[in-house]
Amino acid sequence: MIAAAIAQITAAARGTDWPDVLIFALTYFGLALGDIPFTRLDRSSIAILGAVAVLLFHRMSLHEAMGGVDFPTLILLISLMIISAQLRLAGFYDAVVRRIVSAAHKPWRLLAGLIVFSALLSALFANDVICLIFTPVLCLALQRARRDPIPYLMALATASNIGSACTLIGNPQNMLIGESAHLHFAAYFITVLPLILFCLVLNFSAIAVIYRTQLFADVEPPAASESTHEHHRPPVLRRNLIIKTLVVMGILLAVMLAGSMLDISRPVAAMAAAGVILISRKTRPADLFALVDWNLILLFIGLFIVIADVQSHHLLAPALHALARMGIELKSHLPLAAVTLVLSNIVSNVPAVLLIKPAIPLAATHTWYLLAVVSTLAGNLTLLGSIANLIVAQQAQPFAVNLKFREYLKVGVPLTLCCVTLAVLYFKII
Repeated sequence: MIAAAIAQITAAARGTDWPDVLIFALTYFGLALGDIPFTRLDRSSIAILGAVAVLLFHRMSLHEAMGGVDFPTLILLISLMIISAQLRLAGFYDAVVRRIVSAAHKPWRLLAGLIVFSALLSALFANDVICLIFTPVLCLALQRARRDPIPYLMALATASNIGSACTLIGNPQNMLIGESAHLHFAAYFITVLPLILFCLVLNFSAIAVIYRTQLFADVEPPAASESTHEHHRPPVLRRNLIIKTLVVMGILLAVMLAGSMLDISRPVAAMAAAGVILISRKTRPADLFALVDWNLILLFIGLFIVIADVQSHHLLAPALHALARMGIELKSHLPLAAVTLVLSNIVSNVPAVLLIKPAIPLAATHTWYLLAVVSTLAGNLTLLGSIANLIVAQQAQPFAVNLKFREYLKVGVPLTLCCVTLAVLYFKII
């Protein structure tokens, strides 16, 4: 009976666009909620269910749906996750953060070092990973030094987001934009570097001004945290693996910077680098694969299919025409930045980019640059704006450090609005 009912519904739906509108609306509504009440569904499973609905109701064939999946972006993302996983297992990230927090008795030096290194590492590897590794070590070291961790956790989250905007491999949405618009790695980096550096200066200034008292005042570490200290065990430092991985990453960056001269695409180069990393006597490939964020990969796949369905039925055309009649052109930098900022904080930055990118001409290079920068900076607006922010908040909780939503807004709102405004002005001038 269920199969017959589904058959009747799909037959009635053919020739109309309302199923596509409904699938799209429900999928993005679910993404905005983040989870569905009375279920264990998350954003990844919501996106997959949206893709299932597209196929189940014959809105696209399986072949057409697979054609809508951007496999080069997925290959690039998975490959870089494998490289980052090797550094994580080898103890590289833990060693870096321990070196940084050795200056806990010098608050200004610690703040500057934390912002610089978290931004730098996030530009090369996933900002989520940096926040995941840095947060526990940071909390532990600062509590032992009788310092308030909150200002430094704020700096970690915001600087990681800002730094990841500096390259086309710094975060998932930049990878997607880089592959979709065929952007040159070196040209993007050189163009946005001055902007990102200035945003990091604003980041340092905002933390220093808003938390000037806490940066210098000693605080008593919570008694509950004493029992949690012993649960954090740093990984064994494997220097040979670290050196090998950094050399491979350096070669990969050189290939990416060389661009078309070597006639090797970024996904192929990244896949080759990941292949070299997998060849090891000390690390099992299964351990590296276990650290790949498969939830994020599934989110991408589901959204690719849903957005492909939207594009094939031209569902966004009326909305774009309506915006154009009101004088709002997404090809223009200010409207694009405003829409990206709002949408990224409603449904998250990757779904927002997938929704916006069909409205941008392929040849509008600086517009693509602005989309990449603003969709990333938008993650700093609220605690919920970026997965990296949530990771910091969650990882700090076992140490009795509570980074609350209202507390985050004190830095997030002014910093994000200033940085996004600066980005619009910057791309207008250059």
